[in-house]
Amino acid sequence: MRIDLSPPPVARPLPVAAPLPTPTPPPTPLPRPTVTPPPIFVAVAPGPPACLQPNLAKGEHISASGSYSETERLASTPMLCHLERDSCGYNQLVGILDPTLKFKQEEKPPFDTEDFLMHPAMILPLTRLNHLVQTEWGGAFQVRITDAYDSLLEHDPPESEPATRYSLHYEGRAIDLTLWPVDQSQYGRLCALAHCAGFDWVLNEGTHCHASIRAESLCLACQGQGSKVTR
Repeated sequence: MRIDLSPPPVARPLPVAAPLPTPTPPPTPLPRPTVTPPPIFVAVAPGPPACLQPNLAKGEHISASGSYSETERLASTPMLCHLERDSCGYNQLVGILDPTLKFKQEEKPPFDTEDFLMHPAMILPLTRLNHLVQTEWGGAFQVRITDAYDSLLEHDPPESEPATRYSLHYEGRAIDLTLWPVDQSQYGRLCALAHCAGFDWVLNEGTHCHASIRAESLCLACQGQGSKVTR
């Protein structure tokens, strides 16, 4: 019996697998430069002015319908009463406080605040007029209210009988307007803008623009409560 005295075979190490290569993302394609298109110029015709109404000459008036002959009594309806201070109708007048509006306030206190007081329906056309004036002259002029409601009945000759005095100012349905700074050469345009703003009757009186509205008289809501209705 033969005995194999040779050393045992050395175990070979197992082969180590090579690491897999880390995949690299494909390069991000760069955007191809594009040619900048030439600018496009569009000719835009200037828009029409905010108000196409021709200027009103001194002494000329116009109604909301565009009539140059219609009277204020027809366009804005007649005055019905003299609203007395602290009466029911007086307490329904409203004031407008707008820093872009000017108020003359030439009467002595407490009547100097009456330029602020007017019929509620007056606020909308006055606000529109203020905007039109700002647009027309680019802020060079401001609307100035010289008279609105008038309890002193000063829109008639002082020698006239108070009971016969007639003006829509006495109901707060009329307003007198100028520009500030004062420039009477522009009042024809101011009156035209007042017409475009929605006043029912406008008159260029030369020294100012008179405007009035067609609205339910506050006398009707307050008959017998300090408002003298005239028929």
